Amino acid sequence: MSRKLKQNIIAGVVAGVGIMLILSTVWVISREHRFKKYINKEHGFSIKYPALWAYEENKNGAAVIFYSPQENDLDFFQESVNVVVQSIAGSPVNLKDYSQLAIEQMEAVFGENMIIIESAPTYFAGQAGYKFIFLGKGPGLDYQYMSAWTIKDLVAYQITYTSLASQYKQYISKAKRMVKSFRFQ
Repeated sequence: MSRKLKQNIIAGVVAGVGIMLILSTVWVISREHRFKKYINKEHGFSIKYPALWAYEENKNGAAVIFYSPQENDLDFFQESVNVVVQSIAGSPVNLKDYSQLAIEQMEAVFGENMIIIESAPTYFAGQAGYKFIFLGKGPGLDYQYMSAWTIKDLVAYQITYTSLASQYKQYISKAKRMVKSFRFQ
């Protein structure tokens, strides 16, 4: 075999390995940023969630809870996004009154340990909604929450992102993307 042929074969193998490395890197990165569609027929909504996240339905009063992947063995708290669906047909209220009640309930739970970061009207699922971001200070750990809600046909829909305050920025862009993807079916 000639020296030039050997060099061409080696160059071809190196190029092939390089292409494989590039393609596998792109696949891993795209998988991390890929979203899947979740449909809840019972409550009439859909939402997109990160492909690497897990979810549980009908848990702790939520229609669905999405969990971030555990980062390592020391990761004791998985950030989450939950969707709560609540009929208000028994005591109908408008969005403004519902928002006031929701905030008052959170203030009752957290008391003086709650620091409001943002509280303002917004758009949620293509209609008027409300956005509420706050810090819940606890013994030793602080949690940060971002909630958005709206009312449709006497049903309140609320999405809440929950995180350790120190990790809030890590998943907030994914949580915002989830909120933006929420649709009524």
